[in-house]
Amino acid sequence: MARPKEHKPETILLAALSVFHEEGVTVSTARIAKAAGVSNGSLFNYFPTKQALIDALYVSIKSEMAAAVGEPDHAKPIEHRVRQIWDRWFEWARDNREAHHVMNLLHQAGLASADAQAVGNQHFEGSVAVFDEALAAGVLVDLPIDYLGALVQQQIDQAVVSELDDHQAEVAFGVLWNGITRNSNPPSTKASQ
Repeated sequence: MARPKEHKPETILLAALSVFHEEGVTVSTARIAKAAGVSNGSLFNYFPTKQALIDALYVSIKSEMAAAVGEPDHAKPIEHRVRQIWDRWFEWARDNREAHHVMNLLHQAGLASADAQAVGNQHFEGSVAVFDEALAAGVLVDLPIDYLGALVQQQIDQAVVSELDDHQAEVAFGVLWNGITRNSNPPSTKASQ
């Protein structure tokens, strides 16, 4: 009797990525199992719940993205390091649109658990440290670091969705940098309605 083919969790994660991208996150685990070429029972051997599958996929994508972003060159000035993070993140997102889309979908819909988000964020400690340093040095405007990080993420997301070329991405970084740093002079009073 032939031994059953072994199904690796990576195959299931790739199928989930594709199905979530094409059909959204409300699909059944049976649909993901079918796309992976495994039974629903086999899927549950690796991922006991749909939440476990979502969390594993989210952490996998964040890990892949973090590897692409890498560590900024700490010998360089802060603006250069932030630019390195921007360029590498943008390049990864542009080259991995499906994964970028699904990562955002899982995060924005609140489907990745708090634990999965915490694990995913651990991969970016070097990048976060650059922003913490910039805030402490007075380079960034006085806003919570989570807010500034969300602005960076939204700018990159919009750059990817808008399919900016390299020159346009450079201009977009300039817009972002001027918006989050103290080097610009904001209006002293609120604009009248």
